[in-house]
Amino acid sequence: MSGSSQMYLEFNQVGKAMEVRAVDAGDGLEVSFIAPVNTPEAEITLIARRKLAYVRRKLSGTASSSDEKNAGKKSRDSRRGIVI
Repeated sequence: MSGSSQMYLEFNQVGKAMEVRAVDAGDGLEVSFIAPVNTPEAEITLIARRKLAYVRRKLSGTASSSDEKNAGKKSRDSRRGIVI
C-alpha cells in the first residue's frame, strides 16, 4: 500500500445510483464502483479504501487465496462480471 492516506473521491449521480471514483493521492491508482444514492459517505469511503487495497494487492500479485480462487472461475455465458 502506498504511504498516503489521502484519497480523492468523485461522485456522479446516475438515476438512483451514485457512481464513485476514488483516486489514491500517493500513487494515482484509480478505482470506481456504483452505490445507492442514500449510502452514507463514511461507508463509501470505507468501500473505496478497501477496493483500492484489493486492486493494489492484485497488481502486486499478492492476492489472498480467496481472491485467487474466485479469479479462476469462468461464467457460464459470455457476459462479463463477477461470479459469486
